[in-house]
Amino acid sequence: MHDNITIHPKKITIGFKAENSYFCDIAMNNKGLKIILNLKSGDLNDSKGVARDVSNVGHWGNGSYEIKISDLEDIDYILSLIKQSIRKNIN
Repeated sequence: MHDNITIHPKKITIGFKAENSYFCDIAMNNKGLKIILNLKSGDLNDSKGVARDVSNVGHWGNGSYEIKISDLEDIDYILSLIKQSIRKNIN
């Protein structure tokens, strides 16, 4: 995805940083994983509608989009959404 990704574990989330910007956080709970993309509301091109805009809702992590991982069927598509966040945050 990017050559210089660093992982930053925190109390509730695990942050992922490319260069000097966080591009996503992962929050874990007993129901599964949530990926929070560090993008402003309206900046994500999500044709399948798997991400939820949480900009007006309390949530852990940086960013306005949350993706709940329920199965691995859409993992390639979810990775494409994460790549969007990387591209937006390193430019």
